[in-house]
Amino acid sequence: MRAYHWIPVLPALALIVMPFLPFVNSDGLWLGLPRMLVWGAFWCIMVTPALLISERMMARRGEDQ
Repeated sequence: MRAYHWIPVLPALALIVMPFLPFVNSDGLWLGLPRMLVWGAFWCIMVTPALLISERMMARRGEDQ
């Protein structure tokens, strides 16, 4: 796998392990919302910049060849 394939893995992995993280899957609020909602929304939003960075890295690699 190339480096640009690994960048979107972080948000995906964060969403996959979300129910197993004790500090996320517990009672309490972050910003007045349930912790899992905030965690999930944050990482869903972070998918977009991760894909943008990955796409730009692929385009730059294509120009070099």
